[in-house]
Amino acid sequence: SQVVAFDFTVDMATGDGKAYFTVPVAMGGMDLVAVHARVITAGTTGTCTIQIANVTQAADMLTTKISIDSAETGSDTAATPAVIDTTNDDVASSDLIRIDCDTIHTTPAKGLIVNLEFRLP
Repeated sequence: SQVVAFDFTVDMATGDGKAYFTVPVAMGGMDLVAVHARVITAGTTGTCTIQIANVTQAADMLTTKISIDSAETGSDTAATPAVIDTTNDDVASSDLIRIDCDTIHTTPAKGLIVNLEFRLP
């Protein structure tokens, strides 16, 4: 699943609930197995961090947040990779998933796309 949290020309900002999506029926019972975030224009100075929260289950899904380092556009090159919480990685049909931006770069990145990959256990 792909979620656009900030439009491509908009500065990122901190806060919970920057984007939401509902788990489709076909994905019920699946586990979160991979995460990736990308910005369109890199931010500078510091790191931005992103948490994935399952609102329905009142649980954060990552033990180590997604991060995008200074002057980078993707989390795939982050010095500290995201870690999925295997005790909170499962989703049920119609669960509400929330994208939270916990920190941003001093000069904010523009745009934010978050990819979530789910698979049956």
